Amino acid sequence: MKKIKCKIKGHKLFPLKGESSFIKEFQCTQCKQKFTIDGYGHLVKLTPFWIQNNLLFEKFYESKTAS
Repeated sequence: MKKIKCKIKGHKLFPLKGESSFIKEFQCTQCKQKFTIDGYGHLVKLTPFWIQNNLLFEKFYESKTAS
């Protein structure tokens, strides 16, 4: 029933990571699905591919800011 609400009305997202984070991740309050922002600024489901991708981007970003 919750997934039907999201399909009709859309997801109600709240951020999982702090706003200071370079990578944005969100979770729907109704269906509990997780999402992230891809390189083009589109909202995509947080799959194992995107989890690994986000970790690599965070490590790269941290290494650049530490230098």
